[in-house]
Amino acid sequence: MMDYLEIQLPRPPSAVGVIPGRSGSADATGPSDTMRGESAGTVNAEPDGLRSAHKALQQAGVEFREIQEQFIQEAQQQLLGLALEIAKKVLMQEIQADRHKIDPIVTEALSRVQDRVDVVVHLHPDDLARCELVGQADEAADKSSISFVADPKVQRGGCLLQTARGTVESSIDGQLEEIGQALENPE
Repeated sequence: MMDYLEIQLPRPPSAVGVIPGRSGSADATGPSDTMRGESAGTVNAEPDGLRSAHKALQQAGVEFREIQEQFIQEAQQQLLGLALEIAKKVLMQEIQADRHKIDPIVTEALSRVQDRVDVVVHLHPDDLARCELVGQADEAADKSSISFVADPKVQRGGCLLQTARGTVESSIDGQLEEIGQALENPE
């Protein structure tokens, strides 16, 4: 008596693995260690070629895991990009509706400047009108060397600082890029 499993597949498999079951009625004299395909899509498993079939199945499993990992990484990248685009659109809507505060953005940009001597803060004209730091700089004009100017080239919600040592830019795109890099490389 020959024990075998017949499986109908829509196309021939690229790799097959068989794990023989333990049954009490194994025929000791019957054919037992071969693996052969009878027709396209049909595989009869007899225990003769089990090692090669097992090896092929293991290789298929490894390849599947590699493809799965690549798919997950690509999906994560796409989701991150989508999340950042959504965040940008929401922020731009908030800025257009004048529901944003420019002071924290300017304060954060100023924190990156070591020497605050002769700092010129460029703001979009609409943001300059809403910036409370302008009034504070005017009150302390003799103590502070920070001045504010309207610059229509600066994107709303951002600022550009000019110093003797260079410039510091704080923009929505730059901030979202930093967030994206931090999320990609959390270390």
